[in-house]
Amino acid sequence: MEMTLELQELRSRVELLEIENKQLRLKQVEINQAKELYLKIFEEFPALIWRSRLDMLCDHFNKTWLDFTGRTKAQEFGNGWAEGVHPDDFQQCVDTYVSNFEKRQAFVMEYRMKNKHGEYRWIRDYGRPFYDLDNEFLGYIGSCYDITDNKDNELRLVELNATKDKFFSLIGHDLKNPINSIIGLSNLLVKKIKQDHQTNLPELAEGIYNSSQKVMNLLVQLLDWARINGGSMDFHPITCNLQQLILDTIALFDETAKLKSLEIVVASHEPIEVSVDIDMMNAVLRNLISNAIKYSFPSNAIRLSWKQDQGQWVICIKDHGVGIPKADLDKIFKLEHGTSTLGTQNEKGTGLGLLLCKEFIQRHGSQIWVESEENKGTSFYFTLPLINQN
Repeated sequence: MEMTLELQELRSRVELLEIENKQLRLKQVEINQAKELYLKIFEEFPALIWRSRLDMLCDHFNKTWLDFTGRTKAQEFGNGWAEGVHPDDFQQCVDTYVSNFEKRQAFVMEYRMKNKHGEYRWIRDYGRPFYDLDNEFLGYIGSCYDITDNKDNELRLVELNATKDKFFSLIGHDLKNPINSIIGLSNLLVKKIKQDHQTNLPELAEGIYNSSQKVMNLLVQLLDWARINGGSMDFHPITCNLQQLILDTIALFDETAKLKSLEIVVASHEPIEVSVDIDMMNAVLRNLISNAIKYSFPSNAIRLSWKQDQGQWVICIKDHGVGIPKADLDKIFKLEHGTSTLGTQNEKGTGLGLLLCKEFIQRHGSQIWVESEENKGTSFYFTLPLINQN
């Protein structure tokens, strides 16, 4: 009798264990199905998804990740994914991952990773520990986003801030001197008038006029620069004879060139019909010819020429003067180099002229560059499209 009761009790326990085991199997199936479901959902997720195990090695990458890298899961498996990390970012990436993994804490890191085109893109990686239903740590899961455009915008913002600082520095430096001259000469003029000693009034008036012109020229350049950077400068190209624009600009500097005994020679006579924005092109010619005069040694010639080359016009303005140091050749079209360099007779400039030339020429879809040798001279070149290709 006792044996029968024990057998029945044993059978009941076995049945109970089988029921529990079946429930556990069902639960495990549900867990596996849930895992497969979230992995399936993550396959098409717009973020790059990765998952790592307890040994820190990655065992899953979603389709978005693989489409981005152009590699297979087998290639990315384990530490294979790290082959695409930029060498300069690799150590920081690994250190961040390992240190946070050991502490079981979430992290955010940024690094460059190579895409399927071989280009490095900036990635922001959000990594988090994940656990099972019993709160047992299983590893990490991460989501990554391409933030290259954001990075570019950040760099652009840094450049704009630096440009702004340089801009205000130029305003303070280059406006102060001519304004001080106007104030000083005006004060002297008032005193002379009061004393009835008017013999040098024309010289004083000329000094005030010249200083005022410098202020006006600087303000025009500053406003042009601000309009270009603010995207508010209109571009209206029309067909014209560039040769005539060149001759008109030379005429503006005739007296200035004579003061240094400089001859401005037009070495080409071929008609040069182009489609340009007249105001922009006049500004380019004024700046380049003015620079040539400013940095030429006295009693020399400035030579202007043009020719057709590879389907475009190439215009050259060459002087014989102080030249530009090799170290500065790559900087002269940048604002950070926009300091006022004295000419051969201590003429001053604003430092913005060449920057404007570059911007205006680029608006025409063309290029500007310089060749120079110290104490021998400088040649500025710029291109313009042939009229039938514009």
